[in-house]
Amino acid sequence: MHYLIFHFRALFLFIFVFVFVFFNVYLTLPVIHAQTSAVKREQAKQTEQLSNPFVVPANKTPKELLEYAQKTLRENRIPPDLPRTEFLEEIVRQAKFTIEIADTALSGKPEEPLRTQIVLFKFQGLFGWVKAENDPAAVQKLESYLDELDTLMPQSREAKKARLSELQRQIDLFIQNDSDEKEFERISQLFFSLLRREPINFPNGLALNFLEWAELAEMKLKKKGLLEKSIKKLTAILQSESLPAYQEMIRQINSVTHRLGQEFTLQGISLDGKQFDIKTFRGKVILIDFFASWCVPCIEELPRLKEIYAQYHDQSFEIVGVGGDKPEALKKLVEEHRIPWTVVSETLTVSKRLPSIERQYGIKVYPTMFLIDREGKLVNSNARGQRLDAALKRQFLKDVLNPANSETKNKNKN
Repeated sequence: MHYLIFHFRALFLFIFVFVFVFFNVYLTLPVIHAQTSAVKREQAKQTEQLSNPFVVPANKTPKELLEYAQKTLRENRIPPDLPRTEFLEEIVRQAKFTIEIADTALSGKPEEPLRTQIVLFKFQGLFGWVKAENDPAAVQKLESYLDELDTLMPQSREAKKARLSELQRQIDLFIQNDSDEKEFERISQLFFSLLRREPINFPNGLALNFLEWAELAEMKLKKKGLLEKSIKKLTAILQSESLPAYQEMIRQINSVTHRLGQEFTLQGISLDGKQFDIKTFRGKVILIDFFASWCVPCIEELPRLKEIYAQYHDQSFEIVGVGGDKPEALKKLVEEHRIPWTVVSETLTVSKRLPSIERQYGIKVYPTMFLIDREGKLVNSNARGQRLDAALKRQFLKDVLNPANSETKNKNKN
């Protein structure tokens, strides 16, 4: 009897332990599974970040997120020699990454001045996306965000500069698309209202951009007097203010408008150490590119310039780069990007008595591009993007309309 009771108790104890262990394992399995899944997800995210750096990292402060984004973009600069389609696709990908990481950082409610930095960082992403793709949804987001900037940063210079960047984009679209005089007036009014707010950095560039656009609009719309009317209105607004920046803007307007149609002179030392004089290219259409090796927009322009050079070079077209930094840096840039045209260093001059090339022409913004016609005259002082395309078409159209130009071109080609 005692034997049976002993074995019964042993059996009972075994069943109890088994059930206890079973239920404990059963109850902890979901927890273990969840922990394992979380570890796997984190490992997968880390692996994804290694293969694709444009992934927003988790568990980082707003400051860490901004620093991570800036570091990632620096380390993954877009190769300028990519095919144009791939180049634009990569700009859009990086722009969307910038927007996403900025939104994540802003959700952490950062304090000033970090908040302003992140707000402007997001604008850069939106603006880059719109410029590369001009997607209607992106344009709508950009316009809404510009209104938001006025609320987030009232009366700030950064918000005004953002507005002016968007204005320039609209001007570029006006040149590119079939537009009318009503659209010209709308954009002009927007320009003048923004100008009255406060001068921004490089105001002379802003004014000259507007005048170049007015000149193109006059030709595009076949509306004589449009440029003259725009110059008078712009000058009147500038003269109504006593701000030094506005006075500088007037000086630059007078300087450039006076030089338009005048002979362009340029002498310097090319990177191979030889003296260079622009007169040796007389009879050719010449693009003067004022740039610097440290200027990101300048580097981004190179693929397009190389395309244009290849397209028009056989028609007696030349590019002359005027680099605003030391020859060593320029030589490295020329070698890395295989620049085929003449490059002159701004720091090297033929004679100490000659003024700086950039000072002579009031260059304060990189890149700045001048277009010189076959007679050696300055015909465009802001030949970038669509403006350059339009200006080149006009210059080569003259060869068709004027046989003398064709003879000059063939003579220089031979």
